Amino acid sequence: MIRLALRKDSPPDLRGRLGATAGALLAAGVVTLLGALLFLAPTMAEIVLLFGINAILVIGFQVFVGNTGIVSFGHVAFMAVGAYAGGIAAMPVIDKEVTLPDLPGPLAGFEVGFLPALLIGGAAAALLALLTGPALMRLSGAAASIATLGLLIIVSNVIAQATPLTRGPQSLFGVPENTTFAGVYACLAVVAVLSAWFKWSAAGLRARAVRDQPAAAEAAGVSVLRSRLWAFVLSAFITGIAGALYAQLLTAFSPGSFYIPQLVLVIAMAIVGGIGGISGALLGTAVITVINEVLRKVESGVSIAGVDVHAPSGISFAALGVALILMLRWRPSGLLGASEVQFEGRTPASPEPGTAAPPVRPPAEVAAEE
Repeated sequence: MIRLALRKDSPPDLRGRLGATAGALLAAGVVTLLGALLFLAPTMAEIVLLFGINAILVIGFQVFVGNTGIVSFGHVAFMAVGAYAGGIAAMPVIDKEVTLPDLPGPLAGFEVGFLPALLIGGAAAALLALLTGPALMRLSGAAASIATLGLLIIVSNVIAQATPLTRGPQSLFGVPENTTFAGVYACLAVVAVLSAWFKWSAAGLRARAVRDQPAAAEAAGVSVLRSRLWAFVLSAFITGIAGALYAQLLTAFSPGSFYIPQLVLVIAMAIVGGIGGISGALLGTAVITVINEVLRKVESGVSIAGVDVHAPSGISFAALGVALILMLRWRPSGLLGASEVQFEGRTPASPEPGTAAPPVRPPAEVAAEE
């Protein structure tokens, strides 16, 4: 009998991985269905698209933070690189002549469609992670978090100074509006499956073994640097895709679009839902997106029972801060924690009286075997 379950862990065999992958796909499918229903209302279209992009962004964040235990403050840098690389690649040649007249020749005559632009954005972000990861992933704890924040600051300043490539601190405009509902939620489904599969792959098991038992993992022959680097590069690739989608939705953006405010939003979504799982990433994204959009509308003014209500400017960020404080105080693991929605087969029969259940094998042992 096949049933749905909310589990904190999954057996590292093929059936367990397929169940976790199918559960992630189901969660993405439910989100897509609800998004499609809301998308029918013209006023909800942009919110639904932003939610899908934010969900991809938070899943990318979760792939690294959830599997390695290192809190990254630099993932918005990968979003920025993906947005600029994908946006410039998708920009029509005739618009590049006006917007980026000093763009180098090979790039000036280069133009691709929607899907190649996403892949270019993801690949550019993954390349940045591959180049910086060997240095960053040697650090742990607060040192690693501060180093990733330094990466965000450096990338933001480089983009702001690279005027021939990015228009510097000014807004880059002329990017075609290629992002659609189908494109966003197809990417969300693929990313959810990819993230679930990585979580239960040998690389994911090694990353969590290093996170939970670093000394035991190293003793078992697991490379700390390599296990973290795999998660870092994959999460950067996913985050870069989110950036390319975002660029082709906004069509105009600046380096300030990918800085501390966006970072706070991502962290809030991850913490509220639960940093340990994909299902939590989707739930946290939904909760924070709804709260943020409602408060933004109240800031601009709404009419309730004939009474105009205006909230002070900045209340949406204040609410995010309050939500983070409450979650960290009362439920630090998030709404779902590390639990995942997944398919399961029939429950195994209970052991005979007097017999012990089979021992649970630690991730380090499983990772070393694979």
